[in-house]
Amino acid sequence: MKIAFISMDPKGAPLRGAGYVAASIPSEHEVVFYCMMNPISDVKYTTLPKLISDEKYDIVMVSTMTTLYSDALRLIKDIKAIKDVPVLMGGVHPMVVGPKLLEGNTNIDYLCTGEGETFVKDFLNNYGKDSLFEINNLAYTKDGKVYSNPLNPPEDLSTLPLFPLHLFYRPVNPGGIMPITATRGCPYSCTYCCNSTFLKMYGKRYVRYRPVEHVIDELKYLRNKYVFKLFNFGDDMILTDIDYIEELFTLLKSELNVPYGCMARAESINERSVELFQKTGCRHVGLGVECGDEKFRRKYLNRFVSNDQIRKAFKLLREANIRTVAFNMIGWPFGDDDKLTKITADFNKEINPDFVQVTWFYPFPGTKLYDYCVENDLIDKSKSLLSYHAESTLKMYKNKKSFFKSHGRR
Repeated sequence: MKIAFISMDPKGAPLRGAGYVAASIPSEHEVVFYCMMNPISDVKYTTLPKLISDEKYDIVMVSTMTTLYSDALRLIKDIKAIKDVPVLMGGVHPMVVGPKLLEGNTNIDYLCTGEGETFVKDFLNNYGKDSLFEINNLAYTKDGKVYSNPLNPPEDLSTLPLFPLHLFYRPVNPGGIMPITATRGCPYSCTYCCNSTFLKMYGKRYVRYRPVEHVIDELKYLRNKYVFKLFNFGDDMILTDIDYIEELFTLLKSELNVPYGCMARAESINERSVELFQKTGCRHVGLGVECGDEKFRRKYLNRFVSNDQIRKAFKLLREANIRTVAFNMIGWPFGDDDKLTKITADFNKEINPDFVQVTWFYPFPGTKLYDYCVENDLIDKSKSLLSYHAESTLKMYKNKKSFFKSHGRR
């Protein structure tokens, strides 16, 4: 079969989920990968529908997140207006919304409701057969009724293929930072994060670690094929198991000697983890502050880290000359947001990160705060699928980012 795989990302970034699923497609199929504004193909949205039709694909696979779902629907509609090619949709948004996404969306023929690596192989192996409609993770519409099959267990991360960076970049030095994944899942249920939905779907099994030797093999492969200044671990909770990261980062230093960065929760930053960072070449750590009001975080965000823990984490990292990034949100759907924003800005001045990131609160489907916003009619539907970097999707807010000034480099 000839397959068009479309990753909905306007920045053309190497998205780990879409990449691993595309790499899992059996080799007997011909796959052409499109990442919107991908530097490989330089394909624009307006030219893709005709290109899909001219190339005579047997099926179109679309991976999308929530903020780009409306663009994905528009793209699929325009493709089908030219040629009625079957469409399979997957990605984070179909996972959190589930089979109800098919209600009224007749242009989506098949939906992947869980992780995609095993599913995409099952789907293609059974495509065109009655057995297709028995595979796990599949939702579909038949005779006007939506059907949804059971979920597969969470993927065994030891079976992941090598990450196909060639789908996103030409085989030359792209420079800069290479995103890496060593784990999947997070054991916490913050009220603004989709992870709570995944925990409901899979339970504690959702938190997994790739074998250290597999991660190192993949890094060697990428290092030999490309040249990067830094690897960046974008995992939600890579520091949950200190013994795991001690083995991983120590091997990263001894076998590749490429610097790296990572994200963490302030609770996991202590003398042992910071000493490990220093020894193994960690350049930066990103930490979620979200809101500087500790009581607000506990009551509304289900985050129980204290301000003292956050202060200590930034202090330890600063003393170790490891750069820090503070992640913050503004525009919460309740309370005095002007006051909360000022408290958060003042707290950032106190902890003194090297870089400050500020995004608008975004009501992601599948989260408790999304349900709260829907119940209280707070979402401006004309803006509900904007990027959370642009402006608030809630009815009551104008831009408040003027409270924050970038700290820049120390």
